[in-house]
Order: sequence, then C-alpha cells, then structure tokens
Amino acid sequence: MVEDEYAIREGIKKSIRWERDGFELVGEAGDGEVAFPKILKTKPDILITDIRMPFMDGLELSRLVKKEMPGIRIVVLSGYDDFNYAREAISIGVEEYILKPVSEESLMEELRKLADSVRAERRDDEAKIKYMRDREEIRMLEQQKFLHDMIGGKLSIQDSLTLGKELGIDIAAEFYSVVLMHVFSGKGENNIDAYSGTKEEIYSRVKAIYNDVDNVYLYEQVGDVLCFLEKADSPDEMRESILKGIDTIKNVMKDYKDVLYFVSIGKPVERIRDVNISYEDASRKFAERYMLDESCVFYEESGEKPVIRPDRRNLSSDIDLTSIDVNMISQKTILHFLKNGTLSEIGDFTEEYFASMGKEAVESLMLRQYVLVEAMLSAAVFMKDIGKEDGRTDELPKELSNPMEYVSTAESAKDYIRRLLESMLEYRNRISDMKYTETIEKAKTYIQENYQNDDMSLQTVASVVNVSTNHFSAIFRRETGETFIDYLTSVRMEKAKTLLVCTAMKTSDVGFEVGYRDPHYFSYIFKKTVGMSPKEYRKSKKES
Repeated sequence: MVEDEYAIREGIKKSIRWERDGFELVGEAGDGEVAFPKILKTKPDILITDIRMPFMDGLELSRLVKKEMPGIRIVVLSGYDDFNYAREAISIGVEEYILKPVSEESLMEELRKLADSVRAERRDDEAKIKYMRDREEIRMLEQQKFLHDMIGGKLSIQDSLTLGKELGIDIAAEFYSVVLMHVFSGKGENNIDAYSGTKEEIYSRVKAIYNDVDNVYLYEQVGDVLCFLEKADSPDEMRESILKGIDTIKNVMKDYKDVLYFVSIGKPVERIRDVNISYEDASRKFAERYMLDESCVFYEESGEKPVIRPDRRNLSSDIDLTSIDVNMISQKTILHFLKNGTLSEIGDFTEEYFASMGKEAVESLMLRQYVLVEAMLSAAVFMKDIGKEDGRTDELPKELSNPMEYVSTAESAKDYIRRLLESMLEYRNRISDMKYTETIEKAKTYIQENYQNDDMSLQTVASVVNVSTNHFSAIFRRETGETFIDYLTSVRMEKAKTLLVCTAMKTSDVGFEVGYRDPHYFSYIFKKTVGMSPKEYRKSKKES
C-alpha cells in the first residue's frame, strides 16, 4: 500500500482484517519512489496507491510497475473526481479508481473481486503449463523430425534457422559435427525389435546429461541410434566438446558391464548445408560396429585403440581361408546386421564388410564363394529367428536363390550381399509392421480400459506394451495418425461428453471420473478440445 498521509495509511491498515479475508499486507510506503523497489522485491498481486504523492505520484508508479509486472492489479485511491486522472489510470491498466474517503466494506469488495481474478488467472496459467507439459511429446517429435531432416540435408539454410528457432534449437555456429551412438547387449540379445529396459535407461541417462547443454542437440533415430549434432565456434572448441562427450558416455557405460557401446564421430564441417557430409562420414565408420565384439569409439583423435583387421600384406589371390580371420566373414556378422541394421546402412556396411577382408582376399574366387554361401545361410537362420518355421528364404527374389551366380567378380559379390540384405530387411520390416499393429491395438485397449487413471502417461503405456518410450511414441503416431496424448485426451473427452449428457453428475465429478483430478484443468482441456465449457456443452445438448 502506498499513501503519503500517515493517518490515512494507518487507518486503512487497522480497519481491515487482512488475514481473515485471505490477504497479506506485504509492505507500505509514503511515496512512489520508496515504494517501487519494495514492490519489485515482494511482488504483490495487488497494489493500492494514492494518486497524488511527493517525489513520484501514483500514476507514474503504476506505469513503472505495470511495465515490470504486467499481471499486477492496481487500485488507485484519489481525492479528486477528475475525469482526466481516471482516463489516464485506465490507459495505464489500473483496475479500480476509487474516490476518497473509502469505507472498509467498499474497499474489501473491490479487493475480493481482484483476488478472485488473480486466482482464476493463476489457475489458468497452471492449466496452460500442465497442458504444455502434457503435450511435450508433440514438441519432442517435432524437434526429432527437424533434426532428422536438417542432418539429412532436406532443409534449406533459411528453413533450418527459422524452424530451429521456433522449436528452441539454435543451430547457428562456425563448425558442426555429427556423432552417432548405439548400444548392443553383450550376450547376443540384440534384436532391434526387442524391448530393452537397459537400453532405454542408458539413453535416458545420456539425454538427461545433454538436456542443459547448449551446444549439443540429439534425437533417437530408427534403429535405436542416438544422433548428436555438435556445434562449436572453433576447431579446438569442437575437439574439446567431442572428447568431453566421449568421456561422458564412457562414464555412463561403466555401470553396464554386459552392454557393448559404439560411438562414431563425423568430421567437422563449417557450413549448415554440409552437416549431411559429417553425418555420412560418421555413418560410414559406424557400419563397422556389426563386425566387432568389443565396444569402440570411431574417432581418430580420441586415442582409442585402432580396430584390428586381418593382415592384408601377405594375402595372395589363391588365399587359404585359414590365413584370415574368418570371424569377420562368419554368419554372426551378417546375422548381427540383419537383426540391428537399417536399409540406409546397407551400402556402408557392405563396403566395410568386404574391406575388412582386404582387397587381395576379396579377389579370391574361393573366398567369394565362401562369403556368399555364409550370407545365404545367415539369411536362413535369420528367417527362422523371426518366425519362419523352417528358415526357408522363399521371400527372396528368385535371382538371389543361387548365390554362385554372383561370385565371378568382387563387384557382383558385393551386389549380391546388398540385394540379399535389402530383401531380408524389407521382410523383417514387414514383420515388424505387423507386430507394431498388434502393439498399438494392445496399447489402445489398455487406454480404453484405464483412461480413468490420472497418472497414465506415455511412459506407463509404453512399458505395458514392452516398447521403449521413444519408439512407442513414433510408431503410435505412425499407426494412428495422432500422438499418444491426443488419443488419450480424445478417449477421455468422449467419455466425459457421455457422462455430461446422460447423467446428472457435477462437472467436477465427471472430470474425476475420466482421469482429471483437478476440476479446473478438466474444464480447461474440455474447452480447448470441444470448443465450449462442460456446462455449456451439457446445456447445448439438453436444448437441442
């Protein structure tokens, strides 16, 4: 309260029982100049001020306070019935203009009105915050799509900057580098379609670490690969950031002894349009992970032990298979890729697969025959693993059923491997799509039967259907055309409509019945979704 006349100030203070009516007097002053810093410090919801005071009058004070605290309610007390004063007060945003002398009853009546307004606005603000938090899934998907498209070279520079800013992603920098991370079970349980609580826990920990890091953005790709976009303003800053990131991942992985992890760092680039080049460089090196039995970081400057490949110097064209590391061309390598690889990785994997044998070894007809037969056997094992009873590969095009037709040259052998992998992965993906449909139907059934639970979330439903949260969010939107939260809200609103029309339940009870413990939030969501409040909806249906 700001009033230059001490007697009036004391009279107002003592005549009103503040606590009884739900108020707290947090400060007082004799003029606006003294009051202003106190107001900024205590941040009251309502300001009562006289209009004429020395040093700084009530209108000037109101103008300054409104600029710093737009939501504050201001009551001006004036001994002057002057239209110009009132008009200026209204233009400033003063809620009430009261002439002196003012009685306790009339002042309290105005204060109660303002208090109700403050509470309603506060409830609305809380509802908006909860609404935005509930819809974080949508923002997450939009950010992931943006990063995927930008790194994939699908966006112009202008679109990258503009869209990134809208999504809270500032990509402007001098240098960029793409980093990829993938984890496998060290016990062979590495089927890409299998839910792994351990993998999700690892990725969640890594994401949490980078939540507040300004120079790194990440998203989860198809195939459960984490993709990081690193940015920096100098080569040294980039190198320092990358090495720090490698140490961060290593520290996380110390807690998971049976899990293999792979990190690949793409070469730094200086232009946004070249980010895709860094991504392709990281992907090419990353393809080698399917041939390794130990965790590895693919980064020349990291000081990591280099990947050991067979000694290629003494290999002749009539090579003896016993002279090379047959593990590099065994069924395990192809089978590993068939379970975990993606269609976009086939080219890089094939090149790395053949490069691991050495140029001279690949020129051996006998080795090429061995490789292609092993590849066909891997496909048969894979078919059996994903549900084909006898492991027959009759899903393959006929021309791939005889690998010996492709052994004449190294390029034809590579072509066979590429086409074999493509056919197998396409079949795997078709099987996965059918499983996804079953998964989504199971999720929808669970939502229909449990929508009353106010703690239902994306995470809880994902765990029920045994799929990682990120993966579930993506496939739910793909299969249903809407996000999880939109579907859940739709189910709840339809149930609420039925209860509003067919029962006499209070709107607060209706909200509770469909999963909203906060009546105000239920009304907020209902109006946001349906276009009218629950009471208006009930009335409209009874009148129609």
